Amino acid sequence: MKIRPTILPLILFPTLAAPAFAEIPADGEGIAGLYAGSYMCQDGEHGVVLDIEMSEIEGRSELRLTGTLGFAPVLGGAGGEFAHVAGSFTISGHVVTEPAGNYEAGHLQFQREEWLLEPEGYGSANFRGQLNRRDDGLWQITGTPLAGPTSEFCSDLIATRFLP
Repeated sequence: MKIRPTILPLILFPTLAAPAFAEIPADGEGIAGLYAGSYMCQDGEHGVVLDIEMSEIEGRSELRLTGTLGFAPVLGGAGGEFAHVAGSFTISGHVVTEPAGNYEAGHLQFQREEWLLEPEGYGSANFRGQLNRRDDGLWQITGTPLAGPTSEFCSDLIATRFLP
C-alpha cells in the first residue's frame, strides 16, 4: 500500500508538533504565572485559567504548586449542558523536577482545595498531567482533569503560560 505524499505530513504532524520534555528548573524560575486554555468534558469544552505559584520543597526533587483554577464558558462548548457555568477553586500539588520512579521531569499533579466561586450543580476536579516547554519557550500544561464518577468524564486539558 502506498501512502500519498499529501497524507504523510498529516500523519507526522502530531508527532512533530508535540512539546519535548523539558528540564524543570529546581527553583521553579519562570514557571509560575497565568496559564490559559481549555479542557473537554462529556458536556463539552470549557475555558480554563490557572494562576499558579511555585516554591521549593527542601530536600526533594519536586516543586510545591499552589494557586487558583478558574473555568468559564467558551464558544466551542456553547451546546453543552453546563455551557454557561463559571467558577473557581484553590489548588495545591507538586511538579517533579528530576525523573523519579515512574515519573518524568515535569510530571504535575494537583488537588482541588476550597471553592472561591461555586456554580450550582458543577464539581471541582483534581488534575494529573505534564509541564513542558514549547518550541517558542513558553511553558505549557497538558493532561487530564480527574472529575466525575470516573476519570473518563473529562479529558484533554491544555493551558499555556501567557503572563508571569
